[in-house]
Amino acid sequence: MARIKFTPPRGQFAVNLAGFGALLVVAALIAVLLVATRTRLEPTEPVERVWNVETWIAERRDHQPRMRVFGELAAGRSSEMRALVQGEVVAVGDYFRNGAAVAKGDVLIEIDRFEYETAIAELKASISETRARIAEAEANRDSETISLTQDKEMLVLLQRDLDRTTELHGRGNISDKSLDQAKIELTRQRQTVARRDAAVKSNDAKVLQQRAALQRLAIELERAERDLQRTRLVAPFDGFLSEVNAQLGQRVSVNDRIARLVGAAQLEARGHLSDAQYGRLLADGGLDGRLARVVWTVGERELAYDAVIARITAEIRPETGGVTFYALLAADGLDLPIRPGAFVSIELPDRRFPDTVRLPSVALHDGDHVFVVGLDDRLERRAVTPLARAGNDIIVSGDLRDGDAIVLTRFNEIGTGVLVRDPDLGTGADAPEPARVSSR
Repeated sequence: MARIKFTPPRGQFAVNLAGFGALLVVAALIAVLLVATRTRLEPTEPVERVWNVETWIAERRDHQPRMRVFGELAAGRSSEMRALVQGEVVAVGDYFRNGAAVAKGDVLIEIDRFEYETAIAELKASISETRARIAEAEANRDSETISLTQDKEMLVLLQRDLDRTTELHGRGNISDKSLDQAKIELTRQRQTVARRDAAVKSNDAKVLQQRAALQRLAIELERAERDLQRTRLVAPFDGFLSEVNAQLGQRVSVNDRIARLVGAAQLEARGHLSDAQYGRLLADGGLDGRLARVVWTVGERELAYDAVIARITAEIRPETGGVTFYALLAADGLDLPIRPGAFVSIELPDRRFPDTVRLPSVALHDGDHVFVVGLDDRLERRAVTPLARAGNDIIVSGDLRDGDAIVLTRFNEIGTGVLVRDPDLGTGADAPEPARVSSR
């Protein structure tokens, strides 16, 4: 098979060559245009950043913040009401129930009186019988005493008779028999006197014995009458009942727990001070007699009571440190809504700090310095010493002057020489005037 060879015309080749040349020219023009219009990076002067801050104006004066601690309300006194005698509970008071308010002298429970009334009647009868025995013994003693006196007189007469008989016998005027008879009669009378004397002493002993018995019976009667009174258990002071543990018809024994009575008077708020707080108050006159304010928060309501520091604890626990104090409330009574055990806050005046500055605690850096806005709105570091806290504020002393604008805003780059402005007051590097700030 024969091959066919294609040869383009001479005019078509010239056209293709011309198009290619035009394309090259256009590309060259575009490249020149791009080079002429490219972006050129030229060095510029760096712009310093200005930080927006909030400021606080320093004011040097005497400060006495109020110290606030938390604690609980405690009863000034409370009593475990226990049965003083045994027996059956035959009556209970109208207010003998948990949470009830009772006044001094109100009857809590009554115990059956029958056994105690019977004991009193028996003791009174025994006392009457003993008194009769005493009277009988005294009468016998008096009779024997009279007889003893007569017998002693007779003994004296017989002694005289014996003396005369002996004298006559010595002269030979009386026989031996008469002398012997006189001696026998004297001896017999001496024995009678001895018996009478013994009888008198015996009756004296009986009188003393019966009087001692009468005294014991009187003591037992007094105890029985006291037990009879104790069948009525009454409130020893105004207060509130809790832990009631007795019912009508229940038999109770001596010392059985009946209820707990919490006093309504002399309520105390118990709080705790740290060593630092206590030290500041010691430097300002101590705690005794310092006025305080006890606040009990009930929902959205606050009940405040005036108080005075009455005492501190006798011992300091090493694990907690500080001291525990008691603030005596000025208000008391059964009509108070607050109750012992309530969680309260206790406010009391701290020591006075003369010539110091009070500022928000956020302004303090590292516990020893603050930054103030200085000349040309640049920060200056000022050393301060924290003295006390007052809520969210602190009281400091140090290198601060009246009118110093203390920076409250915190940022990482904060330091000496940083340029700042307060936008609320229109101060800073782009403001028409130097920084003039005011406290808020």
